Amino acid sequence: MKNRKLSQLSIVNNQRKPLNSSGGTLYYDADLYSFGHNLEEKPNFFKILWKRALAVLGVTTAVTAGVYLWTINQTPEYKGSFQILVETPPQTFPPQTSPPQPPANGERLESNSEKKADLDYYSQLEILQSPKLMSGILKGIQTRYPEVTYDSLFNKKTGQTFWQNDTLAINPLKQTRIFEVSYQGAEPQKVQFVLEKIAEGYLKYSLPEDVQGQEREQQLKLIQEQIAILEKKLPPIKQGIEKLQQQYNFIDPQLQTQYLAQQNSQLQSQKLETQAQLLQQESQYQALQKQLGLKPEQALLASALSQSPQYQGLLQELLELETKIAIESARFKGTAPQIQALLDQRSQLLPLLEKEAKNILGSNTNQVDPNIIRFQDSVRMGLIQQLVLTANNIEMLKVRQEVLEKANQEFNQYSQVFPGVFGQYNDLQQQLKTTNTQLTELTNKSQEMQLQFVPKVKPQPWELIAPPRIPSNINGELITVSPNLPLNLALGGLVGLFLGAITAQILERFNNVYRTTHEVTDSISLPLLGVIPASNEALILPGSVAPTIDISDITYPACSPFQEAFRALNTNLRLLNSEGSIRSCVITSATPADGKSTIAMNLAQGAAAMGQRVLLVDADLRCPRIHTLLEVTNQLGLTNILTQKLDFKTIIKQVK
Repeated sequence: MKNRKLSQLSIVNNQRKPLNSSGGTLYYDADLYSFGHNLEEKPNFFKILWKRALAVLGVTTAVTAGVYLWTINQTPEYKGSFQILVETPPQTFPPQTSPPQPPANGERLESNSEKKADLDYYSQLEILQSPKLMSGILKGIQTRYPEVTYDSLFNKKTGQTFWQNDTLAINPLKQTRIFEVSYQGAEPQKVQFVLEKIAEGYLKYSLPEDVQGQEREQQLKLIQEQIAILEKKLPPIKQGIEKLQQQYNFIDPQLQTQYLAQQNSQLQSQKLETQAQLLQQESQYQALQKQLGLKPEQALLASALSQSPQYQGLLQELLELETKIAIESARFKGTAPQIQALLDQRSQLLPLLEKEAKNILGSNTNQVDPNIIRFQDSVRMGLIQQLVLTANNIEMLKVRQEVLEKANQEFNQYSQVFPGVFGQYNDLQQQLKTTNTQLTELTNKSQEMQLQFVPKVKPQPWELIAPPRIPSNINGELITVSPNLPLNLALGGLVGLFLGAITAQILERFNNVYRTTHEVTDSISLPLLGVIPASNEALILPGSVAPTIDISDITYPACSPFQEAFRALNTNLRLLNSEGSIRSCVITSATPADGKSTIAMNLAQGAAAMGQRVLLVDADLRCPRIHTLLEVTNQLGLTNILTQKLDFKTIIKQVK
């Protein structure tokens, strides 16, 4: 191994305190550092870039090459422009207000006037870019190029780089009243046509016109539109009112409400009156039926027989015959010829009477009550007629009661629905009233505006001082503005350099290889206890090869940098704790063959050389190496103390 290696081994402590104790100082030799830098030095940005120069150069080259390939594949674009002189409308003052007077003592008003002019021209710029003004211009452009829209003119196109302006740009020139309008595109004919249409539209916009007349026409147009809307709303409202009136049969809901109240009162009165009459007729019917002993049907039959003259004549003869039989029976026996003659007359008269009753009643007389067939006197006939009339009245009153009950149900249904109908009617009437009022007001206002006189305002038109054109060179070839190869390469180089610097920082941050001591201290941010230089003197030969001499002279010459480094490390370890010296120290590493045994051996030698008693314990149970360096046996050791509970004093081997 060489004496000067780029890799060195450092031992650190987790206490962040300076090693400036009065008990000792840290030994330092500049020859121990491969780059000869100070321990307190920190890596800066430029050193990292220099260290990672290849990565920075590679990233910069790749980005620049990518920008170059992207640039040469871009479609060439042309940019044309024109300039127009914009005249702001003259400033007017109210009739009772005079123009502002110049200030006293020679003061200047240039700042205010300039601010006012700037404000006017910035407002004019917004007007020139407004969708309202551009809509008329776009109609003319879209006759040839329908893909041109307002968004494509003023929004960024897909594929533009971040330093490019909008497709259409309108910029006021400083200290002038001139606006420069520029347009950029891939087709020169399209660029020229678009600029010509925009210039034509701007000049047309600036032509003298009746400003107040236009405002009045716009207001009138708006009023007429509102009138048309209101006129369309009237027929549905009127139709709704008429439909309610026809469906529920009313004209005025107030009058209909009064009418319903009156009708309800009359209906209830008629129901009570009919019910009282029905009770009266039923009582009378029951009394007549009780007197006559006849049912209503029988009373009708008796009435029919009483009204037949033939039947009544035969019945009268039968009565007279019965009277004679009764008189003669008082004088003669039943077998007397006089009695037998009267009985024969009666037997001949009865069939005639039965036949006549059958002709009148149309039924079998044997099934008819004899009280019907017998003679009915005038009083009884009057009662029969009253019974029949009463029965008819009862039937009529029942029918009337049913009709009144049905009418009452229909009235109740109508009464339940009518409040909602009344509310709908009032809403429609309110809408009709409001609409008519608005329509009348708008009509009157329209007529008043048509009669008003508005003076015309004639603003000064604008002037086109530079016509639309695309710049060309001395050979007449059109000059392209995009892509700009030198600019893109310069920007690509800057971006690549920036990304390369970021890449270098990232590589440095994720680097896990330390080549100098300052890289260790910068990464771990802990104080440095010592630096052990890489040296061939660290290779300690085993006992079979090395001569048998005292341990202090076994490896290193006196005052060598390698020995001084371990003595300085030992001193720093003793001075770490100001309250007391450190009595034990562990030397370890993450992987095998990192130099644990060499460091432990030489650190113990340095401490012993400084007059300390040192106990060196080899805790590497897998691959111990200290016993070979010291030429001692390894039959008993730390494992025996832990497992067999031996006395550690019998295990310790003293070395001079």
